Amino acid sequence: MKSEICEGADAQQAKAVRTQNGPLMVLAGPGAGKTFVITRRLKYLIEECGIPAEEILVITFTKAAAEEMEARFNALMPEAYGVTFGTFHAVYFNILKRFYNLDRSGILGEGEKKKYLRLAMNREGLTEADEETVTAVLEAVSRIKNAGLDINECRSDIAALDTEAFRKACKAYGRLLKENKKLDFDDMVLRCRELFTEREDILDMWREQYRYILIDEFQDINPLQYQVVRMLAYPLNNLCVVGDDDQSIYAFRGSDPEIMLGFKKDYPDALMIKLEKNYRSGNTIVDTSLKLIGCNKKRFKKKISSGRGAGSSVAAVACKDRSDEAEKLCTLIKTASAHGIGYKDMAVLFRTNAMAGFFAGRLTAAGIPFFLKDRAESIFDSREGRDIRAMMDFSRGDHGRDNFLRFMNSPLRYISRADIGRGEVDLEGMLAQCGTEKYMYGHLKRLIYDLGKLAAMHPFAAVNYIRKGMGYEAHVVKEAEKSGRDISAVTGLMDLIQEAAGECDSYEEWKERIRKEQDGMEAMKKKAGEDAVQLMTMHSSKGLEFEMVIIPELNEGQMPSGRCTKISEIEEERRLLYVAMTRAKDKLFMLYREKNTAKKVQPSRFLAEM
Repeated sequence: MKSEICEGADAQQAKAVRTQNGPLMVLAGPGAGKTFVITRRLKYLIEECGIPAEEILVITFTKAAAEEMEARFNALMPEAYGVTFGTFHAVYFNILKRFYNLDRSGILGEGEKKKYLRLAMNREGLTEADEETVTAVLEAVSRIKNAGLDINECRSDIAALDTEAFRKACKAYGRLLKENKKLDFDDMVLRCRELFTEREDILDMWREQYRYILIDEFQDINPLQYQVVRMLAYPLNNLCVVGDDDQSIYAFRGSDPEIMLGFKKDYPDALMIKLEKNYRSGNTIVDTSLKLIGCNKKRFKKKISSGRGAGSSVAAVACKDRSDEAEKLCTLIKTASAHGIGYKDMAVLFRTNAMAGFFAGRLTAAGIPFFLKDRAESIFDSREGRDIRAMMDFSRGDHGRDNFLRFMNSPLRYISRADIGRGEVDLEGMLAQCGTEKYMYGHLKRLIYDLGKLAAMHPFAAVNYIRKGMGYEAHVVKEAEKSGRDISAVTGLMDLIQEAAGECDSYEEWKERIRKEQDGMEAMKKKAGEDAVQLMTMHSSKGLEFEMVIIPELNEGQMPSGRCTKISEIEEERRLLYVAMTRAKDKLFMLYREKNTAKKVQPSRFLAEM
């Protein structure tokens, strides 16, 4: 029986499985058999150590991961019942509901959170906030709660609210939730800490319940979650944490890699076991990715080698521009398909989802089926795409009110909805009515002039004129800065729209191109599990694996993002690329461009590091 538990395990995996008591850190790199080790360790505790299954708690970060882990364990030990598998939020909610008479109807969804925040801000007499401000405040509240910070010590980085107004809004939101006996997800951990701090008898009861705690993907933990789990594990400290500091990629959600790096300080007697065999990727992929991640200073050093040996290939592919990049990407996919690799075994991974629509459009044109894991739209259906289309259409005679509303104050022209009336928009009539002294007269006159010029332009020149001559790009960039959107993604999207316009000889051809791409994207989209190329962000690819991976847009400003300036931010970007690279089993292609539209661009610094 003893040999069966570790059958097929290497020496380090077996050691991790057979360690029973005390704090334990298992550093599990990509493809290291993490789930294999976790499920067999559970079997070892129950079968050989005699630990009741009910005394074991396994915490993951997503519901899907918890369900998969439970299914894998049940397949291994179908006769064992009672191990608790769950996310932090699910586990802590289960603790809270017994003592606060809570049920799931009291947990706020995203839409409800926004409704409560708006109501709270209105109560405080704060001005009506737009959607971007509401989202930014809620994200800030989440970060503050998860870091365990005092709101009175936090400053606002939200353009629409100064620090005093921001603190007011956050406090009012918290009060309103308590009044209505509501919780958001972050409150579950916060309230659990409060409960354990105030009621040691309750804490002791749960300590007795869960004498063995295992946390998967430990690199993703945030300070508040860590505080509560340490309280729960004490004094036995039978706390096993499994993860990889090199795959910590969720700082924007509050996760802190320093927690994992400091685990030995918190638990000096902790045993550390490194799983340094990658059973997923061939040696070329492993060696190349190690060169990259080795440039990070704050990390545990590892000597990872491939458990599969030779046979993999890595290539950096230079592309003239975005169109050439898309063409090469399609060629790589078709060539791999011709050599027997199924579409579902290929993935295209992006830094952000902003460009997914562009590449999906190119795959559509090439007749390649694809599955979009994350929500993505055609570049022409983005906010910028719709605005540009509205201006182009209006200049060509489509004077519908909805068209005009999209762009009338982008940039600001001081035009109100009351000025335009109903039905088709008559700019000349509006100009005659407003009088030469009114503040919007000059803006209207200029707009009429600009639209007249657009009507006679080639699509490529028209898009360029909208961006530069009409001030649209400067306006959108300014808004992006205020709301925290990635400026490089915004301008990159407009580059794509302009480049697509450059491939058409007339306005009519451009309109037809848009229609075909939109219709084609819907037709070529596949469902999960069907034979289709997987398109997703690097973040969404974590935990997955493919025979072949293509990573486009490896240029400065895209990867690393142009928003990253601090060393810690660059290191997280490097970890993100490392995650993306190590999804590949056999073939890895990294594409970079020499120019965007007419501008030269630089390859990512990360390519040089490899």
